[in-house]
Amino acid sequence: MAKCFSMSKALYKKYYEEAKGVYYEKFVKKAAAALLAGTMAMSLAACAGFTPSGGDGKKDAPASSEAGADTGVTQAAQESREKKTIKFFHRFPDEPFNGFIESKIAEYEEAHPDIDIVVESAQNDPYKEKIKVVVGGNDAPDIFFSWCGEFSERFLRENLIMDLTPYLEADKEWKDSLMESQLVNYTKDGVTYGIPFRLDCKLFFYNTQIFEENGLKAPATWDELIEVCDKLKAAGVTPISYGNQEKWPAAHYIGSLNQMLVSDEVREKDFDPAQGEFTDPGYEEALKCYQQLIPYCNDAVNGTAADMARTNFAMGKSAMYYAELIEIPYITDLNADLDYGMFKFPVVEGPGNPDILTGVPEGFVVSSKTKYPDECIEFLKWFLGPEVGKEQAQTIGWFNASKNVTEGVNDTKLLDGYKVVNEPKSWDHGLTTLFIQQHVMNISQRLPTLQMEILHLRRQWQEYRKSLKKPRVLYPGRLSQSNL
Repeated sequence: MAKCFSMSKALYKKYYEEAKGVYYEKFVKKAAAALLAGTMAMSLAACAGFTPSGGDGKKDAPASSEAGADTGVTQAAQESREKKTIKFFHRFPDEPFNGFIESKIAEYEEAHPDIDIVVESAQNDPYKEKIKVVVGGNDAPDIFFSWCGEFSERFLRENLIMDLTPYLEADKEWKDSLMESQLVNYTKDGVTYGIPFRLDCKLFFYNTQIFEENGLKAPATWDELIEVCDKLKAAGVTPISYGNQEKWPAAHYIGSLNQMLVSDEVREKDFDPAQGEFTDPGYEEALKCYQQLIPYCNDAVNGTAADMARTNFAMGKSAMYYAELIEIPYITDLNADLDYGMFKFPVVEGPGNPDILTGVPEGFVVSSKTKYPDECIEFLKWFLGPEVGKEQAQTIGWFNASKNVTEGVNDTKLLDGYKVVNEPKSWDHGLTTLFIQQHVMNISQRLPTLQMEILHLRRQWQEYRKSLKKPRVLYPGRLSQSNL
């Protein structure tokens, strides 16, 4: 499978380079032509088969027509006795997360002998590329991971995923068991299209020992953050671990600043490609703040991987790290003895909303092409329900969106994070990776003047908007940070 993904990813990378600024449809046509030519026939056949990890993908062979004739059993009767196969595709191949998922699926299969759940997983970037292709095909997974916001909503507009609203309305107990503040992230225009699997938001993590040794306290405002950074730098300590090699971390920083320096109304309009202009001066102020922070980070932020920045913080090589709550288990695994606290992104005075948190939950959707919609829903009710949620929190440190899942969790860091997630009344989806990666990814290195940078961003934004207005664009729509 790893080889399969490696080969297919190489192909897609080739066409991605060719397809910058070209419609997604053109990209798909080129890729399809190459595939039909046979260059990837065998590898994609293995990919598309959704073979479970460690297995050969073989199913019990149906009885022969001769046997059927001898026994008088009809084909329909034979099929009725066959297991219902549900293909399940997720992006958590690393341990202990993959092991937990597969163990729960095995548990469900044992309790439901008529259900056979075939599992496939892939790392983040290969997953994004493959799911965008297979979701519209005849071999789409029945249940698959999908970020909320635009990443899923484009599938919804194309009628590629199910509207789960009727199921939720028909089962009040199930609906009431889910946190409304999290479910709303998978709701668009009254349509609920997904169920959260893990909750998340962005917070600053800080090394309490380093702070105590330097007589510092967690900053609440931007000016306090800069003051703390100055003192740490003067003491020979790297204030902030930052890795922007993958480019999405820039979206988190800039998106968080935008939400404070630009009003909610303006941001909502600007994040809609149909009407956005990005002319508000708050965006320039956000870039100024971002630029102000870079000297306090480790060297070569755009050449440092995000996981390396996390490792540096976990090993005590920096005092702070702007992190996701879902990273807590990784940090614990790296250094269980690390003593650290958390604080919200420091407030920057402006017309925006300082109470909004950056980040949204991640979850699963159901393909509209599935032959077994009811069975898929029943599985999700259980897999994303409170009982599995409690075990999930205890085992791998991720909370799902079910209520009352903190029972048995002893990690104070996880509990503190859970409280934060439930505090805000609103969330900010921020800028999409697509726009950030292409046009803001090296902002700390190429700022001759902020005015020139702003002009550059506006030109790129206008071009992006124009491309979405052209015919046959597969996935237009508002911008979201949910696919980071």
